[in-house]
Amino acid sequence: MILTTKWFGSFLCDEGKVRKAALFPKNPAAVAERLGRMARGEVLDEEMSLASSAKQVTDRRLAEFGRKVRFDSSFIKPENFGFSLDMYREATIILAKDSVKRSIGPDVHLGQAVRAYDDLVFTDNILSERLREWYGLHFPELEVILGGESYAKAVADHGSRPDVMAALSLKMDSIGSEIDAADLESVRVLSGALRESYSARTKLEKYVESRMAQVAPNISAIAGPVVGARLIMQAGSLKRLASMPSSTVQLLGAEKAMFRHLKKGSKPPKHGILFQHMLVHTAPAWQRGAIARALASKICMAARADLYSKSDITVLLKEQLDKRLVEIRKQHAAPPKRASGMPKKRRR
Repeated sequence: MILTTKWFGSFLCDEGKVRKAALFPKNPAAVAERLGRMARGEVLDEEMSLASSAKQVTDRRLAEFGRKVRFDSSFIKPENFGFSLDMYREATIILAKDSVKRSIGPDVHLGQAVRAYDDLVFTDNILSERLREWYGLHFPELEVILGGESYAKAVADHGSRPDVMAALSLKMDSIGSEIDAADLESVRVLSGALRESYSARTKLEKYVESRMAQVAPNISAIAGPVVGARLIMQAGSLKRLASMPSSTVQLLGAEKAMFRHLKKGSKPPKHGILFQHMLVHTAPAWQRGAIARALASKICMAARADLYSKSDITVLLKEQLDKRLVEIRKQHAAPPKRASGMPKKRRR
């Protein structure tokens, strides 16, 4: 007999007739729960109760109970067993909502965190430029002495040029103009906002590092926590990243350049997000493509280990990557020679 499962129950069929049935509860939530288990590849209790009499099955999930065959089960109609299409509709709505909830895992939150981190970096750069330009009217020399968060902290804490100089034990003549108390207060408000933004960025960076160590420790060790999180974000999820070939991972983030190459015939990109990795952006230009390719290959292995086996293979991957880097640096020690007759690019 053939074991088949419909949305409303499991059935043993022979010669085009139902010989035995194990129906699902007539409850949309219960039906949705069973449909979800089937989608995840699980065997239902109703199927187990009929499996001993089955010799053939219609679903690969049930291959342990018999040989998989094609079977037309359209004669098994829900209305013949007291089920309606309205119940099926309600069950699929419940299943869709549950699928949406299940799709939002830790890697999705990680992607949002790294997007927020990038937004804060962008905001910090804009606010820092504005603060230096504004406060530079009053004390332009401070930009040479302090930078980044220290600059914002000094302005927020001390304000006027004499107070900043006293706090930093500076003795110099400044060419900056005097500033009114109201204007200085506005500058200090801006510097305080910038300092808070720096603090938020640091906290987010620590969160990304700690979360990557939990969600994708192998990727974090090979690509770095921030670059690894950007790759997961660009791919959509850890599962999608693990299913990608290394050539796709290598070019994640360079989609526009790739389409421009395909459409207009421009030079193909050698790397995308991976350019932010220290091994790539510090390498000579003629080695970056090969290094990005080798790095992408190890990131793919790391993603699959993080998703499926949960095993720590960072030592092995680092050894393999280091060995490949030595080979690349040896093979491409000098820049490639230009073909004769090709003009040199002018440096701007």
